[in-house]
Parts: sequence; structure tokens; C-alpha cells
Amino acid sequence: MKCCFITLGCDKNTVDSEKIFKIFIDKYKFDIAVRPEDADIAIINTCAFIKDAKTESINYIKYLVSLKKKGVLKKILVLGCLVAENNKTGEYDKLFKDVDVSLNLSKYLEDLNCENDRVTDILSFSSYLKICDGCDKFCSYCIIPYLRGRFKSNSIENLVKETKKLAKNGVKELNIVGQDVLAYGTDVKDSESFDLGKEKPVVTLLNEISKVKGIEWIRLLYCYPEEIDDSVISLLKNNKKVLPYIDMPIQHASNKILKLMNRKTTKEELIKLINKLRFEIPNICIRTTLIVGFPGETESDFNELLEFVKDMRFDKLGVFTYSREKLSKSYSLPNQVPEKIKEFRRKKLLDAQKSIVKELNGDKVGYVYSSIVEGKLAEPKNTYLVRPYFNARDIDDKVLVKTKEDLISGSFVNVEITKVSGYDLEGEII
Repeated sequence: MKCCFITLGCDKNTVDSEKIFKIFIDKYKFDIAVRPEDADIAIINTCAFIKDAKTESINYIKYLVSLKKKGVLKKILVLGCLVAENNKTGEYDKLFKDVDVSLNLSKYLEDLNCENDRVTDILSFSSYLKICDGCDKFCSYCIIPYLRGRFKSNSIENLVKETKKLAKNGVKELNIVGQDVLAYGTDVKDSESFDLGKEKPVVTLLNEISKVKGIEWIRLLYCYPEEIDDSVISLLKNNKKVLPYIDMPIQHASNKILKLMNRKTTKEELIKLINKLRFEIPNICIRTTLIVGFPGETESDFNELLEFVKDMRFDKLGVFTYSREKLSKSYSLPNQVPEKIKEFRRKKLLDAQKSIVKELNGDKVGYVYSSIVEGKLAEPKNTYLVRPYFNARDIDDKVLVKTKEDLISGSFVNVEITKVSGYDLEGEII
């Protein structure tokens, strides 16, 4: 029997899928099929975070059902957040009627821990380490706490074991993920593992992980700004394996909107924090995400956000339009913003960011950066994709390098940036 595993949504889903797939392979002795068209069984791990993610999940399930009706697939198993939402809303009962099994992932994951092996993805030198799950922030636009449950940390002991296994399998870059990574360990009471008066538990964890032989780069993703204290800044500044890169979603800059979103920081606090990060760590790369079109967002609120983006000059920026989700607190808020206005505001922010990125990329020309080789392009000839510390896998742009040398994926090379090409950069091996 051949089994195909499809993962949609975030990289936290990727980690779950890798562990579940390994269990299925070991327990049922499946062979792996890359495409559902070549499989007997398809297992899909879904996302339901926002409308677009749900649409993608629904369309993929419908496609799998069509394969089953044609006799290509024998069984379909559905996991993930779409199942969890259906259990609460009953929205997708009709969709699931042609599915063999729909499993509540949150219950299924209770049997998983960090000692489970994983079927790692194609970038075997770079992997995600999920250190926690669920969330206790309850931002008013977000349904994650209702889909994934309350915040829960994995133990340092198990995470170090998992890191060692990943390193043994050739992983060199470790991307730390969770719904709220800097809150790691705060749910553990009276633990001997943490000295809560000295430093944040996540700092203790990352210092332990950085001792694992073979791990060269550690990157922090999903860091709420209110959780960034001096111990986190010191970690980014002084631990040579922890990259000076932080993914810090802020969502907005209008204090009125931030309060409606139930965010824990003000515009003034954000400005102070960003300035402090750049003062303490001059080469830091700050990535953030914003939401436009939140209920009640006026033109004045948006213009305040636009000016904030121009002033702060973020290295990386993702912009999303507000998605109205039934399980969220913001669903019933008045003054919903029309879709056309949301899209207009999103485009305006991205246009402003494009000019900023062009200038920031220009500042990198002539500098040399240690970079990890991601792979070789089919065309143009002798061209490789590499990533310096300021580019995260999957979400950021790449650096294109031309060389007749045979570069091994996962190896490190020194690259001098020679040219800006839109959002991308070009470089030469030094």
C-alpha cells in the first residue's frame, strides 16, 4: 500500500505531519507516494487559520474525493485545524461525508512527544523544531486557541533529544517555532529546569540546544513583542549560533486598533523596543506581519500604520487582510471594512515596503555574508540559491549565485553581494 501525506498551512503543521507520517509508516508499513495520484491512501493535514487557508484545505479535500470516486484512491484521512473547527461549528459535515476518517489532531497529538522520529522534508539540512503548542494570548482576530488549545510547552530534555536526532540526520539550521515561542516554559510551575528570576525559560532552552554538535544556525520565529526582554536580547546578541534575526508579528500601529485586537503592546512600546533591538544588535534583521482592514479601522488608523512602516523600515514585512472568523471575538464587532478597501490598503503598504526593501538591499552590496546553500537551479546554468542569516527558509527571498563550482546543499559559503534584483540579491562566491 502506498501512502501520500499532504501538509497545508504553517510550519508547525509540518512538524506534526513529519511525526504522524513516521508513525503511520512504522505501524502500517506503508510505502511513500509523492503524489496522491500515485497513492492508495491520502492523509491530509489541514489549516483553518483564515479564510484563504480554509478554502485551500476544502479544495484539496474535494480533489482527493474526486480521485477516490475515480477509483485512484482507496482511503482519505483528514487531520488538522479544519477538523477541529468542524467539531466546534459543524460547518464541514457535508464535506467530510466522503472522507473515511477525520481525526481531531489535538487529541491525536497527545500521543506524540519529542521522542517521536520524523520523516523530514526535502531540505534535510534545515528543519523546524516546535517547542510549544496552543496559545493563551486570545487576540480578538485569532481562532488558534480554539483550534489548538491552551498554551503548552514541551520539556527541555525531550527538545534536546529531538535536536540531537535532527543533527544526526544532517540538520544544520534549526528554526524554532510555536504559536508563542518566547512564552515557552511559562506554563510549567515549580520546574527545576527554569530559574524564572534569572532569564526567560526559552533562553535556557536555546542555550542548551546550541550545545548540540552539528547545529550551526538557530533562528527564532513567532516572537510576541511583549515577551522580548533583556535576556532575549542578550541571547540574540551573544550566542553565536542564535542568528540576529527575529520574526516579531505586531499586527498594527494604531493604539485604538491594537486595543480592539487585544494586543498587549502600544505603538509607543513597539517603537521603543525596535529602537532598542537595533541599538543593541546593529545587524539584526526584523521581520513582522500586519493586518489591514480590522473592524473599525478608519482611513486615519491606516495612515498611522503606513507612516509607522515608513518610519520603522522593517527588513521583512508580510501584510494580510483581516479574515472574519466565526470563532473569533472580533467576528461580531461593528464597522466591518469592505474587501475592496482591505485590498487597497494592503497594496499600498506593500508598495511602500517595496521601496524600503530596495534601499535596504542596496546597503548590502559589497558586503560578504556566510550563507547556506539551498540548491541548484535548472536554469539559468550554474546558478545556486543561497541564504545569508537575514533570509529565513520558505518565507524570505534568496540570493542567486553563479559559479562553476559544485556546491553541496546544506554547506556554508562566503558570498559577496554584488547586485540588487527586485526583492532578490545576486552575489559571488568569495
